Amino acid sequence: MHQAHYRREPYKLGSSFGNALAWLLLLPGNLACNALGLSKANNRELVRMLVNSLAWTMVGVVVVSIVV
Repeated sequence: MHQAHYRREPYKLGSSFGNALAWLLLLPGNLACNALGLSKANNRELVRMLVNSLAWTMVGVVVVSIVV
């Protein structure tokens, strides 16, 4: 029984890290959808995807322009 508990622990740790990373990556789109008052019925996922794509592309362009 102790061995089964040991096997579940790394998955639990990875899951919380994955949730935190997903929360960070989806944050710009979620903030925009919340500001617009969009719900799932109003195509929230589509707007979130658009805003996240634009936001992270801008971050990438800024980082590349600073590095190069």
